[in-house]
Amino acid sequence: MRVDHIVWDWNGTLFDDGDALVRATIEAFSRSGLPEVTVTGYQEHFTRPITAFYDRLAGKALTPQEQTDVDKHFQFSYANLMGQAAVHSQTVTALTAWRDAGRTQSLLSMYPHDQLVDLPQFRAIAHFFDRVDGLRSDEQHHKEPHLRRHLKAVREPNVLVVGDSDDDVHAAKACGIPCLLYHPSNGALVSQTRVAGLQVPVVRELPDAVRWALAPTGGR
Repeated sequence: MRVDHIVWDWNGTLFDDGDALVRATIEAFSRSGLPEVTVTGYQEHFTRPITAFYDRLAGKALTPQEQTDVDKHFQFSYANLMGQAAVHSQTVTALTAWRDAGRTQSLLSMYPHDQLVDLPQFRAIAHFFDRVDGLRSDEQHHKEPHLRRHLKAVREPNVLVVGDSDDDVHAAKACGIPCLLYHPSNGALVSQTRVAGLQVPVVRELPDAVRWALAPTGGR
């Protein structure tokens, strides 16, 4: 399969904020008086919507107030930690290689759109993308409908999604397009066991995602 367009994920893929996401979640649960969260627990339970993820981490169905408290503490911690994060060291190399091959690319994120486009880390690479969609206030917190709307706007044939978690894989499959999973050796948001069960191509380095997509048979 030829790949003409890549839809890149932001958090944990192009933006190297995996550590910030995990630490903010650990702090949020601690401040909310909920069970301790570990890195392993995060990797085993991460899912969307985030409310379901929090239920899994807590080992019970959280009340609406508990969900609100955890989210409030998470947003506070993440805002403080995110400033220390940067785009992945290989992001520009990968985006440049894909652009120089004459292909197109876009960015799809579950991060609030208005905040995403204001991030200095994003603005430094914004020129690479034909379209950028963060989550808007009227949208559900599910990747599949978000991706479906993005694809309608992009209107490109032969699309590949490159992301770092199972919600990227499930969203792509639901939309009838392939997904390649970026699973770094350090800072991954899902466990190796879960990745193996997804049955999709996996790369450890971002430039390898581009090489896979540029291969005559789409890496296969």
